[in-house]
Amino acid sequence: MTVTRKSLAAVGCALLLAVSVACGGSERADVGTRARQSVDRLGEWEAVSVTARVEAPAGRVRDVLRRGRERGARTVPSPDDARLLARTEVAFAFGADRPLREVDGDRLDTAAALSFGGPDLVGYKSIGTDFYVRVDWTGLAAETGDRHGTVARAVEQAETADVLPPSLAAARDLFRGRWVQIDPEEFDHFARAVGGAYGERAQRLANSVDLLQSAEAQHHLIGSVRRALDEHATFRDVGHADGAERIDVLLPARALADDLSDALEPLAERFDGIGFTWLEEAPDREVTVELELRGGTLSGMTVDLGQFLEEGPAEPDPLPLVLTFAPGQVVPVRAPGDAKWLDPQDVMAAVLYGELGSAAP
Repeated sequence: MTVTRKSLAAVGCALLLAVSVACGGSERADVGTRARQSVDRLGEWEAVSVTARVEAPAGRVRDVLRRGRERGARTVPSPDDARLLARTEVAFAFGADRPLREVDGDRLDTAAALSFGGPDLVGYKSIGTDFYVRVDWTGLAAETGDRHGTVARAVEQAETADVLPPSLAAARDLFRGRWVQIDPEEFDHFARAVGGAYGERAQRLANSVDLLQSAEAQHHLIGSVRRALDEHATFRDVGHADGAERIDVLLPARALADDLSDALEPLAERFDGIGFTWLEEAPDREVTVELELRGGTLSGMTVDLGQFLEEGPAEPDPLPLVLTFAPGQVVPVRAPGDAKWLDPQDVMAAVLYGELGSAAP
């Protein structure tokens, strides 16, 4: 896909600001207190789910992203890029063996899934010290139109997976779209199985997963966000609509991003290559995040991505990124029972096995 860097940065900034607000602020005014208490109520549960999606048709998505492209950029989002973004839904779930508000110093188990308006195509589970992944390569190729890249090569492997020997059963499961257990630190070896050009990208992925599994990193991130919000966030009561209380959170995006960038620098140094440089793309103006409370509990959050993509006054057509919060597990936060352990060497062996088999007379 060819989405401009500024477009991706806008989504990153919006997601971080939106989820940051969910971590709560310590605003002393009544409306700020209600906002924080709405998040605390989610903490009464042992698991909480979040779904994220852009609620706009593909045409509007492309128009807004084109207006927000960097000056001099050679590429603009294609119709396929816009179609995918308009249909993308990401589901997250966070869980523990006790109410989330009682998790202090321990890491949270997490799970996530990516879909495009149909079945889940990509998923991960981080349970304790174990990490699991699943990719529906054929479905992903059909949605993304990948004909020559990593996904396309994986589809080729899936088509010949039946001929792999029993010793490569875990690799066969990977290509067939089943859950496998892996060591995140070995992602660079996975990249080498596909091609050396992917090494740097895979190392960033490995470090991202390492951060995800670190209790210290999780709490450092949450603490940094809370302190930044305490310093910058302003809450405003905007009444009720559709049976829900609405609260706007006003944020000076540039100042907030600068503070977060400084606070997160230790993580960037420890997890080399993960980087938070996209925070530099935050606009130098105030942006708004809308909270939705039902029964005193946070149930939704909306961020207009146009605030991050446009220079000057926002255009009339919004591009809302909508996050929905609910108790429970929209994605099961538990280890898949039949996942095999996958070594990077098995992936390389499966690739070579397939190449040798296709070359046979």
